[in-house]
Amino acid sequence: MSNPFDDLKEDDADSTESADALESEPETDSDQAPDEPSITDAETSDESATEQPEHRDESDEKTDEPLSAAEAGPAFEYSQVQQKPFYARTETVNEFENKIRTTIVPTLAEAEILDEETREIHDAVLRLASEQPERIAELILEERRESGR
Repeated sequence: MSNPFDDLKEDDADSTESADALESEPETDSDQAPDEPSITDAETSDESATEQPEHRDESDEKTDEPLSAAEAGPAFEYSQVQQKPFYARTETVNEFENKIRTTIVPTLAEAEILDEETREIHDAVLRLASEQPERIAELILEERRESGR
């Protein structure tokens, strides 16, 4: 059994308070995030697999056609995630979460993607920031100029 936060590295040697908080949380039998669906519900025993009839239509067989984005599922597995803390003001986080609900998720739903994962959204945000680092610097400079007035 492993802790899903094991990949968080201590950035500050004096921050034992966060480590104590993690130790006080009850352990779970799973290392998946709370928003990740459990695969144990989908797992079935060999008995149920053998009880199914052997008759199959040609339509049941897989084709060589590529899956649509909606059928493909998440772009990457949770096991590929490295969790890192982000430090942002409450109003910034609230605005971001509101944009997820009001813009990002509806746009994905229009493309028939109804099983979006938070990890995909966060990954896309970081990729966008990596593509436009100059804009990140501009936002920081704007904020500092505003706070200096």
